[in-house]
Amino acid sequence: MIDSLFFSLSKILTVFLFPFPLFFLFSFLSILLVSGLRKKILIGVPVLFLYFFSNSCVANALIHSLESEFKVVPLESVPKSDVIVVLGGMIQTISVNPGRPELTESADRLVDAVRLYKLGKAKKILFTGGSGLLLESRYKEADLAKGLLLDLGVKEEDLWIESNSRNTWENAKESKIILEEKQTKSILLVTSAFHMKRSLGCFSKMNLQIFAYPTDYRGLSKESSAFDLWVPSPGFLELSTLALKEWVGIFVYSWK
Repeated sequence: MIDSLFFSLSKILTVFLFPFPLFFLFSFLSILLVSGLRKKILIGVPVLFLYFFSNSCVANALIHSLESEFKVVPLESVPKSDVIVVLGGMIQTISVNPGRPELTESADRLVDAVRLYKLGKAKKILFTGGSGLLLESRYKEADLAKGLLLDLGVKEEDLWIESNSRNTWENAKESKIILEEKQTKSILLVTSAFHMKRSLGCFSKMNLQIFAYPTDYRGLSKESSAFDLWVPSPGFLELSTLALKEWVGIFVYSWK
């Protein structure tokens, strides 16, 4: 009983020690204490804007708008193809430990590519991704991924590396050169579910048989009653930002 009470209090009270919830608490107090409608509006509008995009309902709705089109695909139902094409975006290239492959939240892309390979769904893996940073390109993601994939059991002769691309469009363009050279006819396209719509749009120009294998789902259960879902969070703000960035990318690529 005491342990359960302590656990509940620790979860609730520690929320008010975190910078993000404290920011909103102080902001709402400032709105109450400041005099004048104009000042209240000047403080309130940006605070409410930030609160809107940092709550779980909005973040979940935005990411769900991208992921809902791409359902989970059981591994056993994936058809055999010539090569697994896995898009980069899961290795930190500016880590405090240079050259070490530090995986990010999108690590499922790499893990599932290896799983598909070991199940014999394709005999080759093409990892595509260089540096997406504007002013830093010393370390290429594909180069870091190569050593990791080899350590995970992928044979060197089965691994193709593309390290020149900087975005999704270039992923497709640079991959096409390699795939045409290797006379590839079919691919398993592996990327995050929220990123699959834009990726398919780019790779569909390649005149290949493409099977989409979405992974790295970010949406949360709508039926969950977890206390954390009711607290504004930098994580939810990041999720909203990720979804908005993706939709912008989709519209821009469509326009191009």
